[in-house]
Amino acid sequence: MIDRPKILIIDDDPGIQMALKELFADHGYKIVTSINDKDAVEKLITDGMDLILLDIVNPGMDRYPGMDQIQRRWPDTPIIIMAEQGSMESALAALRKGAYDYLRKPLSDEKLLRAIKNALDHKKSVTVRKHAEDELRRNYDTQAAMNSLLRYSLEDMSLDELLKLALDLILSIPWLAFKKQGSIFLVEDDPHTLVMKAHDGLAQPIMESCARLPFGKCHCGRAAQSQEIQFSQCLDERHDIRYDGITPHGHFCVPICFGGETLGVINMYIREDHRWVQREEDFLKAVANTLSGIIMRKRLEEGLVKSERLAAIGQTVAGLAHCIKNILFHLEGGVYIVDKGLRKDDIQKLNTGWNMVRKNIDKVSDLVMDLLNYSKERKPEYESCSPNTIAEEVCELMEPKAEDAVNEGIKVVRDFDPNIGDIQLDQKGIHRCLLNLVSNGIDACLADESEDKEYKVTVTTRRQDDKTIAFEVLDNGCGMDEDIKQQLFASFFSTKGSKGTGLGLLVTQKIVQEHGGVLSVNSEPGKGSTFTMVLPQRHEDS
Repeated sequence: MIDRPKILIIDDDPGIQMALKELFADHGYKIVTSINDKDAVEKLITDGMDLILLDIVNPGMDRYPGMDQIQRRWPDTPIIIMAEQGSMESALAALRKGAYDYLRKPLSDEKLLRAIKNALDHKKSVTVRKHAEDELRRNYDTQAAMNSLLRYSLEDMSLDELLKLALDLILSIPWLAFKKQGSIFLVEDDPHTLVMKAHDGLAQPIMESCARLPFGKCHCGRAAQSQEIQFSQCLDERHDIRYDGITPHGHFCVPICFGGETLGVINMYIREDHRWVQREEDFLKAVANTLSGIIMRKRLEEGLVKSERLAAIGQTVAGLAHCIKNILFHLEGGVYIVDKGLRKDDIQKLNTGWNMVRKNIDKVSDLVMDLLNYSKERKPEYESCSPNTIAEEVCELMEPKAEDAVNEGIKVVRDFDPNIGDIQLDQKGIHRCLLNLVSNGIDACLADESEDKEYKVTVTTRRQDDKTIAFEVLDNGCGMDEDIKQQLFASFFSTKGSKGTGLGLLVTQKIVQEHGGVLSVNSEPGKGSTFTMVLPQRHEDS
């Protein structure tokens, strides 16, 4: 059965009301009458209307009775004004206030019926268009939300952070009639227990009681166990968890499932007596389906990372064993020479053996420090400092080693930008990086077999642009081919044989990356190498 359009007649003349009621009833309209604006508003609240026929001379009303309030509360309901007297000015005024049409009495039945039909057709057209626009907006919001979730999943963030963003996203959708309260659970170590991972607006007793929730308990546990949506308009008998002073509400609990397995539950709060709406369920199911794929991918990634870590641990242990074996071999050699010097009271042998022991103890210390720096997650400890000061300190430390290296010595050359100024850096970290690179440059010169070459290691500082600075270490030593360059940043790879650990460049690269910078290398066999650290400038308030 098709609902008949309802028309509210506001007129203080019972005779006119009766005549209009008979006229409209014969044409299939349902009529409700009122004599003033107060009564009209009550009937609009109670019954709702498709059209309002308003007499502007009713008692207790202004020139256009009740127009402002009616327009404000029922903007989609067309109003036709009837007036016994009126000018063009009054008609325009009525239309400006929101009336659909302005008719002067007396008027023919045909004219009145035509005006009513036009108004109802207009309302239907507007309603259809509005519904279409609303549907388009909901589809757009849904797709945008799914795209945002997928984009978040590609960013470097934890699953907990992503779930918090997902909850914020749900609560931000304007056409969802949810309270600003909700939570997202995941199944973790216990396959039959939900763990709350994200929440917003929850009371403290709920956060404590629902931190870990067994399958089958309360609405969320039932959704997890049955893998079916749980909807409740109120605090019914299924709401197992309660506390004194709990606010009346309902729930929309949607399970997150993948391949028959429950991964978690989305739990949204709704106002008491809120009716089930299909579009709200459809949206939450779309979010749950998207999250299920993201959660499974994250788990696979975590499994892969764990496998890679296990492989890396095995490689690290093998590399460490090799490094330690080399150091122990030289320590034993030094101890043997020291023992021999003691037995024979030979000071020269004692000095030679002790120097071997001391150098290898230093190697153990360097190895331990490099391992700690490489394995420990840390943030740079920024402070205002001069890049030139750091570079000068490294040059001064390495000059004795360079000068004693060969007969003619290796020159340490400074090429500092005098206008570089002070910037925010982790001074200790960058000092360590430069020390590694300059030491490697000196070793590269020592490993070169060329004759008649004046060896030097040049340390350069410069401002690249307004946003970056650079440290550069250039040597004219042995250089490297492409195969060696490809292996430079592999664990425990060293071009120095037993003299190196292969961790120095790894530590340097890690520190540079922690600064948000880039470490690059250019090298050519027989001509030398250039290592460049490019670091972003950081303001003090960053």
